[in-house]
Amino acid sequence: MIEESGKVVEVNEQGVWVETMRQSACASCAARNGCGQKLLVQAGQEKRFIFLVNNPTSLDVKADDSVLLGIEEGAFIKATVFMYLLPLLALFLGAVIGDFIWGDELVVIASSFISLIAGFVFVRFSSSAFFSSCQYQPTLIKVI
Repeated sequence: MIEESGKVVEVNEQGVWVETMRQSACASCAARNGCGQKLLVQAGQEKRFIFLVNNPTSLDVKADDSVLLGIEEGAFIKATVFMYLLPLLALFLGAVIGDFIWGDELVVIASSFISLIAGFVFVRFSSSAFFSSCQYQPTLIKVI
């Protein structure tokens, strides 16, 4: 289970709203001075995210409580593959089809790009149905 700590912002009829802070592993990395990831982390430092979490065990929480959230690793991996690998596979498929049918380099590039965009659009509009299951949403594990 992948876990993250957060702070309860609000509890209402919709559920429990929790705020988390973006964290980075840059402080513990040996390559912290020569890595481009550090610049991205610094640009987005102190970003706060507020979202609705599931409370399947009906824990008694109130605003300003510190809580531990979790999501199953398998669900996280499935979501990652769906969101990142599917458009990439569409790009390669578009290149293969473009090369097989036309064979012209410019057409292959265009069909790859169009397939990539189609993959992104497919992920965008099908993700709400795919991720509506509770297993793909963070769950309240315990009050810290």
